Amino acid sequence: MNKSVLRKFFLLLGDWVLLYASLFILVLIRYGGDWLVNWNLHFRPFSIIFPLWILSIYGNDLYETRFFRQNLDAIRAMGASIFIALITSISAFYLFPPGLIYPRRNLVIFAFIYGIVVVVWRFVFYKILHNSIETRLLFLGGGNEVKELVNFFKNNSHLKYNNRGIFDKPPSNFKEVAEKIREEDIRLVVVKPDQRSHSIRNLFPLLSSNVAVIELSAFYEQIFNKVAPGLADDAWFIKNMENVSLGVYEFGKRVVDSILGFFGTILFLIFYILLGTAIKLESRGSVIFRQKRIGKSGKVFYIYKFRSMEALNPDGSAEIAGPTWAKVGDNRITKTGGFMRKIRLDELPQFWNILKGDMSFVGPRPERPEFVESLAKEIPYYNMRHLVKPGLTGWAQINYKYGDTVKDARIKLEYDIFYAKKRSLVLDLAIVLKTLKIVLTGKGQ
Repeated sequence: MNKSVLRKFFLLLGDWVLLYASLFILVLIRYGGDWLVNWNLHFRPFSIIFPLWILSIYGNDLYETRFFRQNLDAIRAMGASIFIALITSISAFYLFPPGLIYPRRNLVIFAFIYGIVVVVWRFVFYKILHNSIETRLLFLGGGNEVKELVNFFKNNSHLKYNNRGIFDKPPSNFKEVAEKIREEDIRLVVVKPDQRSHSIRNLFPLLSSNVAVIELSAFYEQIFNKVAPGLADDAWFIKNMENVSLGVYEFGKRVVDSILGFFGTILFLIFYILLGTAIKLESRGSVIFRQKRIGKSGKVFYIYKFRSMEALNPDGSAEIAGPTWAKVGDNRITKTGGFMRKIRLDELPQFWNILKGDMSFVGPRPERPEFVESLAKEIPYYNMRHLVKPGLTGWAQINYKYGDTVKDARIKLEYDIFYAKKRSLVLDLAIVLKTLKIVLTGKGQ
């Protein structure tokens, strides 16, 4: 048995053992002293549906070597696997005699428990295998994105991606590629879009082997969690953004936003007296500052913030010579404003924007109309970020520093488009948790 098969076997064994461990935790929590009787009651029917859970995990490629890294794609795939397995299990249990599993909401609780323990288990598993897993890859097609990936792998050797070569141009004879794959024991071939017409058919035989084939744009997103700037064209947006309006997801998100907006607005009102007093004592001007921003579909709305800068203009803004980006260490920021920005208290009034429906809790940060107009001229597809509702926090905010240049805006757009493409409850939750960490550690700007 080779090492790859052995690793997959132990990973599957761990997933299987944790199914029963999660069932035990469920029974213990739900029934306490009567756990033994209820364990016997649950053991057989749950054992019948457990293979469905393993099949669901397998069906999402979570036993493939390329997923032996705890990244966002792996977590999202595991979430999808558990959801599919849960729905299938609920359907299966309704085929059993009434009363065999009661209450059936135990399945939902079980799914929640298993979701936590299996992610922790896989994190530990990947850490243990950290030094033994290596993916040998070959690039068919060059360019800036490939160079960026190669340099990233050189500087992050712990990821265990070993570049074994780059074919900048389509090979005249595919035998050269096949020999390279065989001699170098290549396990992953990354194909650039403009190379597909020349080489994709020659790659068909690889599909039945142990060699995985992936498009460069997808691989770039998997590694960097943002879109590849030079690979997104009109066709890419048509293909990848066609499902940007997800009905069920949008409805659920609006419900959550309404709840958060309501309680957040109450929190804002509680802090208003304390922060308002500090703001007024330090500098003249209003406590609440409002400013025009661009929302979903280009709609203009007013955003509200606790004023964190000196009111240098009669309109209450800190600008004298027209719209300018705030910079890190900006001397217009007051002491109270600096404190608020560190833990993002200045943005509390935006819960009112969320409650009104102008914003969501998670989404691309809204920009001013003046900046949008200029950035749209310099950055291709900049207005694509307006396909979704702006947010109080976003994927770009937790992955990139505070930006005050066109270059920063370009990089943030890559994260914003990635979010618009990948939107899900799992991704939203990840953003919220990372934002909480930033707030609690005072790393805001």
